[in-house]
Amino acid sequence: MSDLAKLIQQEIATSGPITFAWFMEQALYHPQWGYYTSPGTKIGRTGDFYTAPTVNPLFGTMLARWLYQMWDAADRPAQWVVAEYGPGTGILARDIVAALRRNHPDLYATLNYYLIEISDTLKELQQQTLTTGEPGADHKFHWVNRLAEISPGYITNGCILANELVDAFPVHLVRQSGGELQEMYVSLSNKEGDSVFTFVPGPLSTPELAEYFNSQNVQLEEGQRAEVNLQAREWLAEVTAHLQRGYLLTIDYGATSEELYAPFRHDGTLRCFHKHHLVDNPLTNLGGQDITAHVNFSTLITWGEQLELRKKELVSQPQFLINLGILDILKEQPDYTQDPEFAKITSAIKQLVLPGGMGGIFKVLVQEKAVSQGN
Repeated sequence: MSDLAKLIQQEIATSGPITFAWFMEQALYHPQWGYYTSPGTKIGRTGDFYTAPTVNPLFGTMLARWLYQMWDAADRPAQWVVAEYGPGTGILARDIVAALRRNHPDLYATLNYYLIEISDTLKELQQQTLTTGEPGADHKFHWVNRLAEISPGYITNGCILANELVDAFPVHLVRQSGGELQEMYVSLSNKEGDSVFTFVPGPLSTPELAEYFNSQNVQLEEGQRAEVNLQAREWLAEVTAHLQRGYLLTIDYGATSEELYAPFRHDGTLRCFHKHHLVDNPLTNLGGQDITAHVNFSTLITWGEQLELRKKELVSQPQFLINLGILDILKEQPDYTQDPEFAKITSAIKQLVLPGGMGGIFKVLVQEKAVSQGN
């Protein structure tokens, strides 16, 4: 049994069943034993999952083009901040800044890029990635633990990026039973003489869970299970408190409330990944597997509007990239049949925009604050 499992078992033995949100937070973010905070490769071929930036630098190039458009729409301020939550290996930051330096030098000259990272292990990996990039570009990068640490405590002009961030926020698990909404807690049971984690139903840990569904006019079917991401609202409040003027870009897999809680999703969307394989049980291999749930973009929009973040755009990732001109790149190669590098680019475009690739279930939400309504 792992040290993390022992810690959680002790908590249950002392205080009783725990919410899955607390369990998931420990499994992913415990300072010493959490999945994201402990050493080990998480992303890429030798890790547990892929992200769009690991496919090809083209994804970062497209986001650099989008950043340039937003900077231009904001009247080209003399200082422009990009703050990236959960920057992973640092590949996306590297590719964005390299593309800005190459294609948009006027924006590059105004840029400061902040990586918001709580894991010391990942910070070291990001620093390795970014110090081996283009010479002279590393002075653009800065590390903070929280958005509030960006001096003087807020972003006057800029963009906040969240690529595959919100899906890893801890979620509450609920189910409809006997006409009532119940919460699913993590408890202990005895199996062949050993204590193992198991789910048990109980009353809601907070009235916010019932309010969450009422506010969206959602009624789960009898026996249906679902996830509720209350931390997303806290995160949006943090963003809007420290963004004076600019944009929030959220890229993640998810759906609207209507799609997310439809009857065909009887068992919800909670998923675990280990070595690129789907794992059904989130209560095993603590700290050794990723745990995610689909993002509810309807609530991000509603909560954002309550916090002065206006929805600018919600589209699929393929449409977002197509709107930015990703397909035009195919026209830029006069003799693509003989160019192996262009073959890689073509493969990356297919992965990012075609059905069945990474872009199939990803959505892009752009929200803005205090930017001209006409832009």
